[in-house]
Amino acid sequence: KQIFKCFGCGKGGNVFTFLMEHENMSFVETVRFLAQKAGITIPEKRIDSSAKEELERMHYAHRVALDYFKSMLQAPKYHRQMTKYLKEQRRLTDESIELFQLGLAGEEWEGFLNYALKKELFPKELAKAGLISYSEKHDKYFDRFRQRLMIPIFNLSGKPIAFGGRTLKKGEPAKYVNSPETMLYSKSNVLYGLNFSRQFIRERKEVIIVEGYFDLISLYQAGIKNVVASSGTAFTAQQARLLARFAEMAYLFFDADSAGQAAAMRSVDVLYDAGLEVMVMIPPEGEDPDSVAVKQGAGGIEKLKDDALRYLQFRVRNIDLKKQGIIAKEKLIKELAELAGRIGDATRRRLFVAEAAEVLQTDIQNFYDLLKTDRTARIGGISVKPPKKIDDIERDLLSLIINHPEYFDDVSDELMPEDFHTETYAGLYSRMLTLLKEKRTFSAGSLINYLDDDRLISELTLLAEIDWEKDKARLMIKDYLGKILNFKKERIIDRLKVELKVAEEQGDIDTARKLTEEISDLIKRRKE
Repeated sequence: KQIFKCFGCGKGGNVFTFLMEHENMSFVETVRFLAQKAGITIPEKRIDSSAKEELERMHYAHRVALDYFKSMLQAPKYHRQMTKYLKEQRRLTDESIELFQLGLAGEEWEGFLNYALKKELFPKELAKAGLISYSEKHDKYFDRFRQRLMIPIFNLSGKPIAFGGRTLKKGEPAKYVNSPETMLYSKSNVLYGLNFSRQFIRERKEVIIVEGYFDLISLYQAGIKNVVASSGTAFTAQQARLLARFAEMAYLFFDADSAGQAAAMRSVDVLYDAGLEVMVMIPPEGEDPDSVAVKQGAGGIEKLKDDALRYLQFRVRNIDLKKQGIIAKEKLIKELAELAGRIGDATRRRLFVAEAAEVLQTDIQNFYDLLKTDRTARIGGISVKPPKKIDDIERDLLSLIINHPEYFDDVSDELMPEDFHTETYAGLYSRMLTLLKEKRTFSAGSLINYLDDDRLISELTLLAEIDWEKDKARLMIKDYLGKILNFKKERIIDRLKVELKVAEEQGDIDTARKLTEEISDLIKRRKE
């Protein structure tokens, strides 16, 4: 019958729910595990077979590289020197070295290349993976990383997708050499360490953002585990949105020097745009997050966190407002008004404006004169992004329900399959309703039994893999449900307008009047 029943606790289900309960697997992990056992391929994305094979080869190349660099760290030629560097200079423990899988690129020009060739990898694919380079002058390939401490960068699943290499040579102009952008690695979408820290970020609903690899490793080692690193690059909107899935508050903790504080300033706008509250931690003069963690431990970090400045306090801390000229102050007001205009939540925007007026010692009306909150939410020619496409909204709603089935009842009475614009999502939702009606309960594992289409099974796997913040899930479901129902009303209104035009052209006054009333009623209900 392909079902199980525990007569002790009363739980039962199919092979999916059994593994999820017994092995503590997620639904996605269960699907992939069973697919592998059965020799079935579950598509990760809608990509052709050649691209998928290339992606798999690139993953393999990075696993080979990780093994090689870790083995070099233990090689007799380098082991003593590297142990001294990591433990005495960097103050890292064996546990941290192992957890973050640190490695070494030796001094050989073709050490990794020769190792990889023995693992049936080809030079061209290694070069495309960013692991080796090619010299046109000498017409030969050589290792991209030499005489560097190797820090692997992982995706959220814990797979290596890139490397950062810190020089071990004095006087080397390039302190760090990092992997280039590849099919696996887009630096604007990746945050170093998030694979280790996301559960701690989710638990505390706050994240500490540092710049460097060793800033993160030292904080994590000290017990501050809700931390990510931007890897020395400008913080991007994609990274901010990624963090907003797990956190509500972001603490920026950059170097005390002018470059570090300037980087903090640039990051704030992006984090605000993603809906995060922002505080700025300022290390003592001459220190950085790494040194504070090593010297003062978790206590020192928590003290700086307690003393953190709100963004507006940080923004004006080095400005003598009394000596500010009119033009300079006006420019600052415009910058902050522009930032306020990008804050989507109206209450949060009002609070920000009130605080900005207080900090700048200016009349709040100066902000409202600049703050044009019309339908396009424009400020000084800058507009907020348009609403998400309806198929994205439908996808996210289903993903939220699949991951948080306790809120399915909030949706099931109001939303019908025919309300969906996207056929695939309509089909999936229809089967979700059938399961709920028959079993009075819902889970992704149980839903598998109701899917007779490989396309829907693949879609379910992808939707179940998206992470959502539990505390925000119910509000997001309500918001997306409203948008889908409004979109349905828009479609009906558009259809009725076409019918109205035909009635008017044919001189059918009664029909035209009824259609006009119907359209008016729908518009009124859409606004409610």
